[in-house]
Amino acid sequence: MTTAKPEKPNSSGTQQDVKTSRHAFRYFIVGVLVTGFNYALFAILSNLIIKSNDLIWLSNFIATAVTTIVAYFAHSKITWKERKVTKHSIIRFFIWNAILTVAIAPGFTQLFSLFTPLYEFVYNITSAIYLPFSYEFVLTTGAFVLNSIVIMILNFLFYDKFVFGKKKVAHEK
Repeated sequence: MTTAKPEKPNSSGTQQDVKTSRHAFRYFIVGVLVTGFNYALFAILSNLIIKSNDLIWLSNFIATAVTTIVAYFAHSKITWKERKVTKHSIIRFFIWNAILTVAIAPGFTQLFSLFTPLYEFVYNITSAIYLPFSYEFVLTTGAFVLNSIVIMILNFLFYDKFVFGKKKVAHEK
């Protein structure tokens, strides 16, 4: 019978702090990759297919829905790989992400699209240094980035405590 060795806390924090730091680092790496995928899909939708700033929320909605599936598998296999995935964690993940996709993210994206002085400033700088970005590209990218920061913070807190925070699996060596 194999038992897991308890981890020793380091001198600067507790065992839980170490685990949370490890999860935060892996979450950041996976989050950057998943967000890159989400952005590519969002950019294609908002700049090539939907092409309306009044419907920027729809581009975000579609991209987020597709990316949620990718994110679940990435986080369960990489970020919180030592935690047991149950039907309850899957349900909590998708319910939380449905709330984000339908109610929170589109609202934040639309709100962040209203930061026109910021986007005009960035557009003027990019134009002055001869970068080939349209104002629409700066606006959609800015709204996406600001929205992503808020959503990533909310997701980490929720995932760590309510989705992948239960029933740890003992490491076998």
